[in-house]
Amino acid sequence: MFKRKTTFVLLAVALVCILSFGALAQEKRMGTWVDEVIIVEEPNINTAISRLQTGDIDIYASTSSDAVPFQTVIEDPNLDYYVTFGSYSELTFNPVLHFEDGSLNPFGIRRVREAMNYIIDRDYIAQEFYEGLAQPKTLMLNPAYVDYARVVETARALEFQYAYDFETGKQIIWEEMMNHGAKLVDGIWHYNDQPIEIIILARIEDQRRLVGDYVSEQLSKLGFATRVDYRTSAEASPIWLLGDPALGQWHVYTGGWVAGAVYRDQSHIFRQMFHRAGQASPLWLAMDPIPELEELCEILYYKNFSSMEERNDLYARALELSLLDSPRVYTIDEISYIPRRAEISVASDLAQGIGSTHLWPSTIRRGDEIGGTIRMGSQQVLVEPWNPVAGSNWAFDNLAIRATFDRGFVSNPYTGNYMPHRIERIEVTVEEGLPVAKSPESDWVTLEFAEEIVVPEDAWLYWDGNEQRFITVGEKYPEGLTAPRKTVVYYREDLYDTVLWHDGSKYSIMDILLPTILSWDQAFEGSELYDESAAVDLAAAMENARGWRILSVDPLVVESYSLSWYVDAEMNISDPFATFYNYGNQPWHTFALGILAERAGELAFSASKATQLDIEWLGYNTGPSLPVLAKWLDYAIENNYLPWEHVLKDWITEEEIAERYANAKAWYEEKGHFWIGNGPMYLEKCYPIERMVHLKRFEQYSEPADKWAMFDEPRIAEVEMSGPSRVKAGDEVRFEVEISFKGEPYAVEHIQEVKFIVLDATGAVAASGIGTPVADGLFEIVLTGEQTAQLPVGSNRIEAIVLPTLVAAATFDAHTFVTLP
Repeated sequence: MFKRKTTFVLLAVALVCILSFGALAQEKRMGTWVDEVIIVEEPNINTAISRLQTGDIDIYASTSSDAVPFQTVIEDPNLDYYVTFGSYSELTFNPVLHFEDGSLNPFGIRRVREAMNYIIDRDYIAQEFYEGLAQPKTLMLNPAYVDYARVVETARALEFQYAYDFETGKQIIWEEMMNHGAKLVDGIWHYNDQPIEIIILARIEDQRRLVGDYVSEQLSKLGFATRVDYRTSAEASPIWLLGDPALGQWHVYTGGWVAGAVYRDQSHIFRQMFHRAGQASPLWLAMDPIPELEELCEILYYKNFSSMEERNDLYARALELSLLDSPRVYTIDEISYIPRRAEISVASDLAQGIGSTHLWPSTIRRGDEIGGTIRMGSQQVLVEPWNPVAGSNWAFDNLAIRATFDRGFVSNPYTGNYMPHRIERIEVTVEEGLPVAKSPESDWVTLEFAEEIVVPEDAWLYWDGNEQRFITVGEKYPEGLTAPRKTVVYYREDLYDTVLWHDGSKYSIMDILLPTILSWDQAFEGSELYDESAAVDLAAAMENARGWRILSVDPLVVESYSLSWYVDAEMNISDPFATFYNYGNQPWHTFALGILAERAGELAFSASKATQLDIEWLGYNTGPSLPVLAKWLDYAIENNYLPWEHVLKDWITEEEIAERYANAKAWYEEKGHFWIGNGPMYLEKCYPIERMVHLKRFEQYSEPADKWAMFDEPRIAEVEMSGPSRVKAGDEVRFEVEISFKGEPYAVEHIQEVKFIVLDATGAVAASGIGTPVADGLFEIVLTGEQTAQLPVGSNRIEAIVLPTLVAAATFDAHTFVTLP
């Protein structure tokens, strides 16, 4: 009898457990914690803080460095904030020497641009306009990231060389103006008997309005007539970014940028900022960079070097040349904040906050709630058209765009290193001698070294838009081809079963092949899609191409070869799942609609081509492009249209083509737009007049909402340096560097290195080196007697640069001491 009761009890307990488990499984939240996110435009940070206090918005996604509202956030217990280091500002110059009306543009003169580094007092801007929430910025590199520390000796020397010196800058500029035929008449520069008026295009949403006024004052002291044209982003963009610079509508633009991620490698930014292929814009096409700088941009972009020493030398030289060329003069690095209501949590990366991480839609949440609505403020909304090929690259637009498309990997928001998402594993092989390593926790990465890596003859090298076919390695290089890096990417076996486009279409190999062809085709003059802005980089891209192969379609396995390599093994990856574009993703069938519209001369993927042909810049999300795309959708349905049919017909059936277009038709009829992604949220609707974007949870998204719940708080090191205040030349001296986080010692195992640099009384770099670990939270720096003997008598400064492994944010501290004879 006792045994029977026990059996019944056990059965009852088991039944309860089964039912509970079923209920829990049923409640497993997929995709996102919230049901919808509404992004509204709020250009003013003070108003944004007021709206946060009243609950009208829940989080303000745009970074700010305004000190007054920041104090309000600190004092209000209902508010909180995240810190970011990725925003920076600069002055962009119009590089055209003579405008169409024959007038002289001083900033078309390279030495004038270089001299502007002396004219602008960066310390004044940081302190006066940003009240300490900014640091002076002379170089492209961000001091918070590791690349700055790698070349800190060169960086500090250049910062000293180009420090504020108005009289030196004035002398250079006056000399160049006279050399180019200008005359100083009654204190104002004239050219062809007409006064030279400098138009400063100043953004009004933040401190750059004040910077515009300051630049005007400085230029007036040089003898230029000036006019400040105050504009919002939406008003300024058609002038400086999309307009023809030869029209002379502007001379100086108060630019602002945000890092797209936490950068472990900033070498690509040289190309973005100083090379004609940096952006598909008339402004970049008008640039005339120093040939050596342009060459270095390519070398660094494609990683054509074999050691860290060589890389550092290339960085140093590129930094020197970038200041000689100065198509833009950097002003400040912002120490920014993302304000939010205290109950709101979200993964926020150290570069741009939530706007630069793909994890924000999956992690944003109000307390422990499931469902509901989050209202998010943004400084701007719907700035430019969305299309992945050459659409908007504005951070404001990409805030929403990133929520709508998926990736094979995602970036760790604190370290910038890659983590697998739709990828199962990767195999990385690099040439022996290359300084590549993987993190101990990266069990999804296999790293091997080889004496030589031979590229297979049947690998596709690139698509030839003139011949309309793939060129193989064997054709181009019959003698054989090698590469310093090979990567094999194994995607998850459930890829085709779990990844859905928002219109219900299943992901397929066509979603890789078509954008691959398109990315090359536009650069060839023989193509119907030829775009001059895409052609700028063609020769270098062809020369640097090393080939790729699809080893298996299902499961998807892709093998790629590259001249490019990264120090972090995890980052040696090509991810065709996320296409070859930076600003969103689309299925092949909506790319096809854009192709039809561009071939017909009705729309253009790039702003440059749209401006050149005086047609509409293609936008899949809203605007006048939509009826044009809808017309071509009907054509595609009627003809079962397949771009590059002679190549792609073997990869898809007629039925699959028809199904794709039918899905797009149903989507357009329901949603009224063609922005079809595959991420955890989908675009419900854009409201251009109301300046609002409505995103909703994609219920068919396969990944659990808590997948990235571990990203709660970045472990940014707190550093305090101490040591003697007086040092006798020739004596050995020791300094201590204490490192902590929230009062607790920082574990030595999580410190990559502590670097130091000594600046003498003249500002020159006198010594540098690496500190030694003593214990958790403590490093020691030793200056030898030989080093102190080289220091001039007087005040010296030693700086410690702490580089943790848990975050890609360097922390600096300094100690001043006097050298005695």
